[in-house]
Amino acid sequence: MSRRVDVLVAGSGMAGLVAALTAAHAGCSVRLISAGMGSLALSGGNIDLLGYVNGKRVSDPWQGMHELAPGHPYRLLGESTVRAALDFFQNAMADSGWPMHTGLADGRPCNTDVPTILGTLKPTWLLPAALDPAVLQTARRVLVASIHGLRDCRPSLVIGQLRRYRGWAEKSFTPALLPAPQEGAPRSITALDMARLADKPHTRQWLLEALAPYAGQYDLVLLPPVCGSGAEPEIFRAMSSAVGCPVMEMLSIPPGVGGLRLRAALLRSLNRHDFMLVENSTVLRAETAEGACAALLADTTLGERRHTAKAFVLATGGVLGGGIAVTPGKIRESVFGMEIPVPPDVASWSEEDVFGNHAFSRMGVSVDGDMRPVGQDAPQARNVFFAGRSIGGYDFSAEKSGYGVAIATGWQAGRAAAAVALAGEER
Repeated sequence: MSRRVDVLVAGSGMAGLVAALTAAHAGCSVRLISAGMGSLALSGGNIDLLGYVNGKRVSDPWQGMHELAPGHPYRLLGESTVRAALDFFQNAMADSGWPMHTGLADGRPCNTDVPTILGTLKPTWLLPAALDPAVLQTARRVLVASIHGLRDCRPSLVIGQLRRYRGWAEKSFTPALLPAPQEGAPRSITALDMARLADKPHTRQWLLEALAPYAGQYDLVLLPPVCGSGAEPEIFRAMSSAVGCPVMEMLSIPPGVGGLRLRAALLRSLNRHDFMLVENSTVLRAETAEGACAALLADTTLGERRHTAKAFVLATGGVLGGGIAVTPGKIRESVFGMEIPVPPDVASWSEEDVFGNHAFSRMGVSVDGDMRPVGQDAPQARNVFFAGRSIGGYDFSAEKSGYGVAIATGWQAGRAAAAVALAGEER
């Protein structure tokens, strides 16, 4: 790529997209390079801010943040910065036609316990406005439906598990298997297959007709994530109209239909700016000189490409995303080669309890409040910032904080990168 942009973002997960959108909003030209679709393609469509602290569930994430360790990204940023980042995100989603809101308890914002296709409840902070969190508490007659041939969603299992929870045991549940859109399908189907059929009015008719016999009998219908693959609220309205009550989707395993909706909405906003998305590009290494990063080198199907910019945001993910490389006894950041300090005893990196508080989950790049890397092995580059899973100090899985940290650190990194890039223009 010959054109030098203001801000180059590596990684198209939540952190990378938010960083890119933040910089673009500030008036920067932005290029985002990614090896693929990013982690949003594997995840749900709600925003988990903070659900657990030290294994204890929290209803108010803002109160829980004060109990986190000093090195946690939320503590580095401070509550006011995290709130500003979430406000930016919500405004961007509303402008993109996919608004999100928070549930209430006694008139105050709180986490909402959202059902999953395994019958568990997951605390989450922001839900699409097409979903009404209040109905989860008030509904008494609940239809739990899946589709013939759909993998991994069994209504009877969901109901049996939900009955274990206070507030759910007294509800009246009905399981249902809706007919598949085609008889004799050649393979098992996924929620994404069904969601894509629901994208267009003429192909979603099968689902509306399958729901019609249940109209007027329930206060709530729980479905797997099949209400369209894009960020289109009218599909939820059509489903709710077909059954005469609110329809909510259960959180599911990949493919991440809800995450793809978030990605579509964010890209819709980004494409209104001076923005370019370059996919199928794996960042290999960085070029630095005179205390700054000059370029990132990426491997593509056409060979190695050099991307130059005034400022850089690395949101390349953790171990699974390729942003963190693990070798026997060592962990390092993949692009700049920073070695990340770890305990010498590899056995101490994890706990016997698979759902425990694992040290490896908190390993990552150490940063300051501006998301610049710090430490003895940090690159001496004033225009480099990190965001998302590549940052250490938090356990997104145990805390249920993944998207919240991604949004907060992506916003801060995007702001800082934009400030560097625009200051360079002024000089």
